[in-house]
Order: sequence, then C-alpha cells, then structure tokens
Amino acid sequence: MPTYNRPDLVRETVESLRAQSLRDFRAVVSDNASPGGAGDAVRAYVEGLGDPRIRFVQQAVNGGEYGQGRYLFGAAGNADYFCILHDDDLLSPHYLARAVAALDAAPDAALFVANPWLMTADGRPAPDMTAAYHRDHGRTRRKVGPFPILHTHMRSGFTPISGTVFRTEALRRSGFVDADCHGNFPFEMNIFTRLGDIGATGWFDPDPLLGFRYHAGQLRNTLGLMANPQVVGMMLRILERRHYVGAPERRRRAIVSRLHRAQAQMRLDEGNAEAARAALAQACAANPLSPRAWAMRARLSLTGAPA
Repeated sequence: MPTYNRPDLVRETVESLRAQSLRDFRAVVSDNASPGGAGDAVRAYVEGLGDPRIRFVQQAVNGGEYGQGRYLFGAAGNADYFCILHDDDLLSPHYLARAVAALDAAPDAALFVANPWLMTADGRPAPDMTAAYHRDHGRTRRKVGPFPILHTHMRSGFTPISGTVFRTEALRRSGFVDADCHGNFPFEMNIFTRLGDIGATGWFDPDPLLGFRYHAGQLRNTLGLMANPQVVGMMLRILERRHYVGAPERRRRAIVSRLHRAQAQMRLDEGNAEAARAALAQACAANPLSPRAWAMRARLSLTGAPA
C-alpha cells in the first residue's frame, strides 16, 4: 500500500483492510518519501496498531509508482496473490474473500477486479461520478465472469491498479513491468500491457466492492499528462515496441498518434517548429486515419503554428 501525504486517509484505508472477513493476509504500508513528516505520522499509526500482519516501510527516495510497485511486488515473496491499494481507497469487508474465492475457482484468471463506488475528497458517496466511471471504463453492461485484459484495457482502461487482486504467478510470467520504465506514469498501463503480452484474462465482479476517492491531489490531476514530456515519452516507449491485431492494434495506433501530437505541441511551445513537424509526421504515420493529426500538420505547414 503506497501512501499519499494525508495520514488521516491512510488510516481509513488501513482500517478497511483490517476489517476484512478474510484474515490471512500480509500488508506493507510503504511511504514514498512524503514531505512534511507524513511518513512519521503513518509509521507511528501502523506501529501503534500492534497488528503483526501490517508493517511500515519508509522508502529512502521517491521512486514514483514504478519504484513503489517494484518494491511491493518484491515484498510479496511467495504469496499466491498480490494487490496494490492506494492509500485513499477503501475495501468493503468481504472484498478479499470474494477475490480469493473467484481466483481459486478460475485458475486461468490472472486477476480479479470489481466495480467501485466513487467518493468525493471528504469521503461522501458520489453517485453521478460512479455512474460516469462505470460508463467511461466499459463497466455498464459487463457481466460477471472472464474478460480479455488487453482488449478491455486498450479500449477503456477497464482495470485500475488500485484494489485489483493479481495472481502473483501471472505477474512473474508477464515480467511485471518493462525494465527500462520508471517514474509515476504509466505504471498502471504497463502492468496491463505486459499481461496482454501473454494473452492473460481476468475475472470481473460487477458488485460495488471497493471505494475510490477522487481529489485534486491525485497523480492524474497533478502530472498534466499530455503536457508532461516524461509521461508522453514513457507511454510512447511502451506502446511503440508493441504490436497487436484487430481492435487493440487500432487503439494502440490511435494512442501513439495522439502522443506524437502532444509532443508536437510541446515542441511548438518551445518554439521548435522543425521538431513539431517531425512529431506530426510520426503522428500521421501511426494513424493515417486521424483527422486531427493531419489537420494539425496542415495548419503548421500553412501558418507555422496550429490554430
């Protein structure tokens, strides 16, 4: 469990874990060099629990989600199942029991994922946000049972990292994440593309079994994803070395084209029109059917800058 600079939220998350009907688990609460003494507060709380199943680890440096993820996966040891739970999310009391039962009954499934309910920053249920999440992530009509990890993730980001229970052996077989990737984003996408590389399937339960808190401090709201050179470059590194067939390949090419357009905009913002033209040529080559890539390229050719 990686921590965020809100010790009060960490306590809520840990208490939801301690309330599980499945009692046989080990948990690591890992602080990623949080500023302002947040790590010390979380350490005091965890050590004060006196719960031998839960221990605290202070990371010496902030290695981002990749650093935290690699550490936590290594700490899983010989466990059959592995889960990363973000420090502001919550599990319903029977979540782990449901996950383990489903994976035990479906030995070919690499992971278990359930529907979430969404909360505001102060923990209030947000039905409209929940409905939007289910719609945007392709959950509305999905029935209980197996699903293809690659197809669903490329189409709608179906599976989140937080709360998903993985079969540890499947993550080992997939290689977990690409060895040359680092930082924060796109750690989540990398895990699911690696599972897609081995043709893995997951198991979906449509019941609302965990809570996601949406707030301004989340990485998706602070990284400025499409204006962040490291994020865009890392996503291109992951996707350009992979090739699929059918719908996942069409989606991959569309995403790659969008990322090259983002690179073009960053180059233009720096005043480097030549580099922007090169990026737009790559965008059009990746997805020749993208009207936005061609339109941006044409505007740059005609005016020297996109409209």
